[in-house]
Amino acid sequence: MSLTLALKAVLTAAFVAIVVGAFLPWSELDAFKENGVDGNGVATLVLAIAGIVGTVVGRRPRAVLISASSALLCLLLALLDYADVSGSSADVGSGLYLTLAGAVIATLAAAVLTFAILRRPG
Repeated sequence: MSLTLALKAVLTAAFVAIVVGAFLPWSELDAFKENGVDGNGVATLVLAIAGIVGTVVGRRPRAVLISASSALLCLLLALLDYADVSGSSADVGSGLYLTLAGAVIATLAAAVLTFAILRRPG
């Protein structure tokens, strides 16, 4: 298995984690739970799907840059929501943790993949 293929597998799995995290609770207060798709989870869901398409379908550097951009934007949105929820009286939900973890892994994998593809001759 080549490094590029392994990185694409990790990147795809991280984006799938972001998709799953969008449907899980992002904040919890007593019996009330707010899922990701009730807020910014819709944006991370769309970005993760775009990232999966860019990773799986794309062979050109432009497609990998779309995946890298999607990963970075998911990370920024997850960090903003994490700061917002943790600064309130609500608890951070499992979906936000999963989205944040997937976004960190996706960003790192996309950065390495982008570097590997751009350094490739031809």
